[in-house]
Amino acid sequence: MTKIIDLSVKEKTYKSKKAQISILNDFRLEVAAGEKIAIVGESGAGKSSLLNIIGLLDRNYSGEYTLFGLPTEQLNTSQLAQWRNQRIGFVLQESALINSLTIEENIKLPFLYANSEKKSFKVVEDFDTVISAIEIRPILKKKPLECSGGEKARAVFARGIIMKPQIILADEPTASLDVENRERIVTLLFNMNKEFNTTIITVTHDLEIANRHDRVIHLERGK
Repeated sequence: MTKIIDLSVKEKTYKSKKAQISILNDFRLEVAAGEKIAIVGESGAGKSSLLNIIGLLDRNYSGEYTLFGLPTEQLNTSQLAQWRNQRIGFVLQESALINSLTIEENIKLPFLYANSEKKSFKVVEDFDTVISAIEIRPILKKKPLECSGGEKARAVFARGIIMKPQIILADEPTASLDVENRERIVTLLFNMNKEFNTTIITVTHDLEIANRHDRVIHLERGK
């Protein structure tokens, strides 16, 4: 299998109210294209920070990172933005919907920044497939403030996968969902993995979901 992620973090630090915290010390991660990886661990161990590093949202750490065969320090600002929009799908807890837009407009937002190759996709067909699979058609014309937490979570998920990215980074994607909708999300995620060889990296506290991935990585606080 082709190695898609090769990450070596010597140290990642951030400041809390009381002290400077060090996480992901001497952390190493290699991921092959098409793998399903679950990341688990207690709060403060660096799970979300790791996703931000993998997704090129956080470059403030000491270490080396090769993504899609290219050292990420060689990427300029434009390339970073393009990769985040087209090659990496984010389903993050802090991935806020834009309150002035409808749910439909929020989900389709990535298409506005796509290049001509991505725009050649059957946008309507792809969109309908996703919203039908997770059953959010009734809320498409609503604004985010009119929706429940679970509905917004599903909208964020739809926006994260709509471009058929090579990597999907999911931070607790089922945390606010009931059992039925949780299963819809997981099924769609794994179907993308099977059909498009999409690499899945999921942060979760749900061990049942974690164990359905190919590998489970345990992070510990202070390491």
